[in-house]
Amino acid sequence: MSHLGRRVVRRALRIRTRRVRVDPLVTQPSKAETLVTQPSKAETLVTQLSKAETLAVMPGVVDITQRTPPNPPAHIQEQFVGASYEAAYVEAFSFVNFAAKWSAEQGRGALPTLDRILDFGSGWGRITRVLLTQNVHPRHVFVADVDQDMTALVNVSLPGITALTVDPMPPTLLKDATFDLVTAFSVFSHLSPGAHEAWAFEFGRLVVDGGLVVLTALDRVFFDQIQGSKDSVDRGEATPAAASLAGTFPDLAAAIATFDQGGIAYAGTGGGGVRTGDFYGWAAASRAYIERTWGTAGFDIVEWVPYGVMFQQAAVAMRRRARE
Repeated sequence: MSHLGRRVVRRALRIRTRRVRVDPLVTQPSKAETLVTQPSKAETLVTQLSKAETLAVMPGVVDITQRTPPNPPAHIQEQFVGASYEAAYVEAFSFVNFAAKWSAEQGRGALPTLDRILDFGSGWGRITRVLLTQNVHPRHVFVADVDQDMTALVNVSLPGITALTVDPMPPTLLKDATFDLVTAFSVFSHLSPGAHEAWAFEFGRLVVDGGLVVLTALDRVFFDQIQGSKDSVDRGEATPAAASLAGTFPDLAAAIATFDQGGIAYAGTGGGGVRTGDFYGWAAASRAYIERTWGTAGFDIVEWVPYGVMFQQAAVAMRRRARE
């Protein structure tokens, strides 16, 4: 930086000066000579930022018709969705195809015509990527997740998508009646009753009249999976995943009874990182519970596809009733 440049920066930042202590036996310099400027933290940061690398090419908004966006490493994919690459995307396409069909028939219209879509609990952006294959422009897609590492990943790998890091419990800063469609794949199947109910009410606020929330839920078949895992442990044949699942509900009979009585059976196992057991674990929600919770929040169930038809969860579409 030139001498003149330093003078301009110091004046703009109001850089302070200090006097230098001098030996009284030494001839004193003039007053001006004793004023020695000291670089401030702000000036140092100005220099640091100004010397940063310059982009050779400006980043462009993701356009899946021109270039397929990069995937995260396999272990990141598997950490969040239990599968990677083709297996992960086959499941995602099945879910998005149903969401698209239901939006066109029961909601606000075909996906490309919607103003705003939210991929809630987006993780690394698997569902978001598939939404972009449906002629949905990135400016119409929002994602939200509690994990800032994942929203940062979406911002980098899917530029142009609006990625939001949210707290485990609402409210969000978003305005009322923002979204025509909310997707939540394998999200409410992990939320505690308190978190489930809080987010149901938040989406009652955020979804426009006639808009849809399409989510997945663990139904009663989930308990059969747990029992099968327990049996494999007893036989000494359990995989690490089966051994983990076997310990989900120490009292499986009590969990099943809660479910059968119209409730939600929750085990706060946590999911690592910011996904702590106070709001995240395994959650099997009965249809009665979902009807009651989401009905109170202003929604009606319009579609319910049971476990095994699309994937190993039930798929549910709920339409926002008109506000009074």
